[in-house]
Amino acid sequence: MPSGFERLLHHSPAPSPPPRRPSSTSRYHLYIRQQPLAARACGAGDRDRRPIDPPPIIQMLLTDFDPKSSDDNDILQDPRFTVGCFLIPEPGGSQSDMNTDSVSREERLGANRADELAQGQSTPLLSGKAFVSPFYVDEDPDPNTAPAHPSSAYYAPERGTYPTSANHPGHPSSPPKQPATFYIFSDLSVRTAGLYRLQFRLMNWGHVEDTGKSMPILAEAWTDPFRVFPAKDFPGMRDSSLLTEGLKELGFVELKTRGKGKGKGRRR
Repeated sequence: MPSGFERLLHHSPAPSPPPRRPSSTSRYHLYIRQQPLAARACGAGDRDRRPIDPPPIIQMLLTDFDPKSSDDNDILQDPRFTVGCFLIPEPGGSQSDMNTDSVSREERLGANRADELAQGQSTPLLSGKAFVSPFYVDEDPDPNTAPAHPSSAYYAPERGTYPTSANHPGHPSSPPKQPATFYIFSDLSVRTAGLYRLQFRLMNWGHVEDTGKSMPILAEAWTDPFRVFPAKDFPGMRDSSLLTEGLKELGFVELKTRGKGKGKGRRR
């Protein structure tokens, strides 16, 4: 593990601050292609892994990306670009919306535990591979949902907006084939029931190697809030998306696919 990972991985999260927008001067952006929706709380041991469902999938985008530029394509394939994931308890998720009859006693206790951890306890709530390397593909496996790379003319950092293939000016109705770089978090588990968000940060370890200076955060993105359920309340795993299936077919074997004869889906 490179120097500094341990401190980043086992930091003591503070209550969730407002999402920080990427710098308008940065070419790098993180786009959440697949949001986490739910999870079953896992046990303390490594054998009891209950992955977040669906697996979060993040895509790196470049302002004014040129598919004909060897430099831009080299950036998409550079293994020194790493994305780290951090679990943040959602404010209010353990209090106002959990004081109802529909929320189990176990989940309320778990949320209280999450609040304690957010206030400085060191036991990590998140288990699994929290720092991942890029997975590059020559062609996006789900082009209909693929975002366009932002341009300096159309990207609005104050709103955090990324134009998609469908509404980006100048794009044809049929999205063009283009390479893509994904950061796939296939085995993240959460130990305690409650309401959370995931924060993703893009870093380049080559900056440390090349300059000897501290590593800046190049971009970050936050997921929507998602629920981690006690075992008895978990509704079951969802069928895999086209993006998940496509990435597995392209070689990311750590992804597990479900539905359509590929495994167990949601409870009926």
